[in-house]
Amino acid sequence: MERVTRSYFLALRASARFSRAVKLRDAGKSHEALRVALEALAILGHPHVVRSNPAESSVLCCATILVEELSAQLNVTGANYRDLVEALQFIRAMGPGSDFAPWTSTS
Repeated sequence: MERVTRSYFLALRASARFSRAVKLRDAGKSHEALRVALEALAILGHPHVVRSNPAESSVLCCATILVEELSAQLNVTGANYRDLVEALQFIRAMGPGSDFAPWTSTS
């Protein structure tokens, strides 16, 4: 139970970083937004985070997508392999009707 609680609080910290990154992106500060979004992913990479929990996986998916959007725009390296793979697994598990489904399209 302690691990789940600790994981949830780390997910809240990551979610706050994600929200800040979105605000920075919307303000036209893409480089800073990317840095903050990568911080969110780093928090989710902590060993105590249970990435399969709903809150954690939601933030993981959102932050990974944001990092990939910004890194493509800035022509820099994006999310790490683990984040990409796990985010895609969670997105696919949500099914074709999810808001994230277009990210799994191969066309």
